[in-house]
Amino acid sequence: MHRFLPILAVLAGCLVAERAAAQTGLAPQAAPALGAPGFDQWRIGIGFGLLVTPDYLGSNDVTVRPLAAPEIRAPYDTVFLSFRDGLGATVLREGPFSAGLVLRPRFGRDQDDNSALRGMGDIRLSGEGGGFVSYSDGTWLARGEVRYGFGGYSGVVADARVDRVWRVHPQVILSAGPRLSWGGSGFAETFFGVDEDQSQRSGYAPFRPNDYWYAAVAGGATWAIDQRWALIMFGEVGRIMGQSADSPLIDRGSATQGVFGLTMAYRFLP
Repeated sequence: MHRFLPILAVLAGCLVAERAAAQTGLAPQAAPALGAPGFDQWRIGIGFGLLVTPDYLGSNDVTVRPLAAPEIRAPYDTVFLSFRDGLGATVLREGPFSAGLVLRPRFGRDQDDNSALRGMGDIRLSGEGGGFVSYSDGTWLARGEVRYGFGGYSGVVADARVDRVWRVHPQVILSAGPRLSWGGSGFAETFFGVDEDQSQRSGYAPFRPNDYWYAAVAGGATWAIDQRWALIMFGEVGRIMGQSADSPLIDRGSATQGVFGLTMAYRFLP
C-alpha cells in the first residue's frame, strides 16, 4: 500500500494550498456537494479561498490558511477528483443510488505546530482507501464511506453524512445536515494516544484510547454569480466523543471543533 503514497501526496497538493489547512480532516466533510449542470458531461472547475480550522484535531487554537479546491468529474461520476469526495470511481449506479471506490489523504501532524504537541513527535501523511455508497435525488444527499488508513497510521475509519438541499432562489442554494465519523484503535491511538516515549518527552500520562467518534452539524451556501463564477461558504461545528475525548491532548485543547471556509469557484466545463 505504501506505493500509493506518492499519489496521495499529489492529491494532497491539489486539494489544499497548505498542509495544515486540512490536517484535522473536518473541512471536506463540511463542504457542500451541490452538483453541477450537465451530469452526463465532463465537469471541471476550481475554487480558491480561505479555510479556518483547528491547529490539530482536538485543538482549541485555530489557523487561517489558503485553500485550493479542484472539482473534476467525468460523466456520471465514473471518475472524480473533488475536495469533498476525494479521488474515486463509481462502479455501480442504479437510479439515485451509487457505489464505488475512494482514496483520500489524511494529513499528519507536526509537533512544532502547537505547544500542546511538543514531545509528541510528528505524524506522517497517510492514505485512506476504501469504498462508498451514496444517494442523491437533488433534494436529499447521503453518503457513507469505510476506509483503511496506511502510511502515517494503520486502521479503519468511517464517515457518514446527510444533507437537505434547498434552492431558495435561481442563483442561491442552501444545504445542511448531520455528520458522523468513527475511527478504530489504530486511528485513535495515533492521533489521541500517548505511549511511554511520548509520555516521557511531553509530560502527559500514558493513554491508549480504543475508539474515536465525532458528531457534527454542517451547512453550506452557494451563490451562482453567473454561468461560470460562484461564491461558496461552508461551516461545521461538532464534538469529539468516545475514549478519544479523554485524551490529554483534548484536556489541553477542546472536544468541540469547528471549521469555516469561503471560496470563489470558477467552472470551466460544461
